[in-house]
Amino acid sequence: MRAHQFVAVTGVVLLAVASAVADQQQIASGTGQQDSVVISTGADGICDTTAASGDIQFAAVGSGSPNRTEIRCGTNKLVDTVAAGDDVQLIAFGAACKNTSTAVIDTGENGIADTTAVSDDTQVVAVGTAAANQSCVITGADGVAQTAAPAGDDVQQLAAGAAEINTAVILCGPNLIAETTANNVDAGDDVQLVAVNDPCTANQVVVDSGADGIATTRAEGPDLRIGVAKAARIKIPAGQPSASKRLTFKITNTEFGAAAPATRLYEITTTSGSCGGGVVSQVDADATTPGLQATANIALGGTMKASLVATMKLQNVTTVAGNNPYRCSFDVSVVAIDTIPDVDDGANEEGNTTTVDLEVSDRNDY
Repeated sequence: MRAHQFVAVTGVVLLAVASAVADQQQIASGTGQQDSVVISTGADGICDTTAASGDIQFAAVGSGSPNRTEIRCGTNKLVDTVAAGDDVQLIAFGAACKNTSTAVIDTGENGIADTTAVSDDTQVVAVGTAAANQSCVITGADGVAQTAAPAGDDVQQLAAGAAEINTAVILCGPNLIAETTANNVDAGDDVQLVAVNDPCTANQVVVDSGADGIATTRAEGPDLRIGVAKAARIKIPAGQPSASKRLTFKITNTEFGAAAPATRLYEITTTSGSCGGGVVSQVDADATTPGLQATANIALGGTMKASLVATMKLQNVTTVAGNNPYRCSFDVSVVAIDTIPDVDDGANEEGNTTTVDLEVSDRNDY
């Protein structure tokens, strides 16, 4: 969840409502786990196998699995080693480490260690070698293995034609109540691990993909989306102390499931972001109804239009030329009343929030 300080929205109605559905989707229905290991590199750490069509070549043939931890911080908790070759310096030379397990250098794209640990830094992968038994080929878009014949000392981890079994399809969400029924999209063998309406712990698996590894379940619950905001330009005229612009946002109710209500009540929240306080006002959850609406109902499968006003004052903006505007940003979220303070997460919680970028020119400055 985002940890922002929210600007107060006037007139918000506080309602006593039943606990909302908030399970989290991990695998799209009709697919298996999309990054399951099909072929691993074997003891020498070098990938010898070419991925078949549909699978992903995670490590290049002749290379090790990329970006594996090569050197960790030592007991002095300072980085004493500088990366060589294509190895990647994860923490700057001389900087402090959190603890002795902190990775400070990885093997880079070719997966082969080029760097010798200095002082008390710890060598995890020997110079000139690659980490053993790592990913060489992984499943692609359908989550089903296609590569059948490992080369060299590579090892077949997932048989061609199979998906990884019993992978997480649905996780428990912020309300800590399991709300999704297994196999609610198609007939399948997904497994209900936590009964609907039973308590669950954060990120506990509620439904897994069963013995065939293919998900046939979609998370149920509040699933509101806000359209991506376009950059907004505000010009403060010469002689004027401020300028404002009304911004509109498309809200969509994409909720799924037999238990989905006909409508869902929501509000719009904002953050101060880098623009600072006092920029956002006149937040309206339903811009098509006269007056400012603190909350609004959106029909299942329907759309609504929300709006707000962004105001920039000359004392908060310095611009020296028209082609070099001041820039700042803030976030706008659609939040189901049932799930406050959490945005809903029936499928993709990031879809509940969009970032507004403002470009502001102050004609009093030039």
